Amino acid sequence: MDTPTKNHLIDTIYNHLKRQIRQGLLPNGAKLSENTLAKEFSCSRTPVREALKRLEQDGFVVIIAHSGSYVKDITMVDYQQLTEVRAYLEALAIRLACEHGANPAILEQILDRMDALYKDGSSFDVQMFSTLHYQFHLELVKLADNNLLTLTYSRLNLSEAALLFAQNINERGLAKTQAEHRRLVEAIKARDEKEGERFMLSHLWRKRDRFRAQAQVI
Repeated sequence: MDTPTKNHLIDTIYNHLKRQIRQGLLPNGAKLSENTLAKEFSCSRTPVREALKRLEQDGFVVIIAHSGSYVKDITMVDYQQLTEVRAYLEALAIRLACEHGANPAILEQILDRMDALYKDGSSFDVQMFSTLHYQFHLELVKLADNNLLTLTYSRLNLSEAALLFAQNINERGLAKTQAEHRRLVEAIKARDEKEGERFMLSHLWRKRDRFRAQAQVI
């Protein structure tokens, strides 16, 4: 296998597994079989090993000698610390977005799709809502138009599941979260960086406090 083809295959396996982990399809602690993945992608175990090494470097996987590769088991303390860091990164992002008059139309489109998921009266698609929730916060960070900020945020390896975790999975809880998201969008529209920054910290610090409380119980 030539190098470009091999690298492409490694990228494909890496992105496939990262997407499944982020979406919660591969749960914490799940064992990743090299043989199974090699069969799935019709390749040898070598590109699978390389992809798993990359996932370990990026904090998604733990490789244990003579045992195997496992999806990293994220604890309540991990969730708490992730939320503490992202709260200030997103507060900076909304301040910058307000300062240069970013257009939040893409955020409104995502929120409209999220609203439709729990208001249409059919069974609630938690996975899709979680994915859109992740996209909302990522796109908000991108509106800051600061490449270093976006890169730093992406390296937190936040998952769709992590963003939804500890949330009230009922219409009342989701409606409250959506109302807060809309308030963030309004701050960007009004170019009110102080209100946007303040409310973003408030929005995320409550989630941080829930993680902290759960970490102390366990």
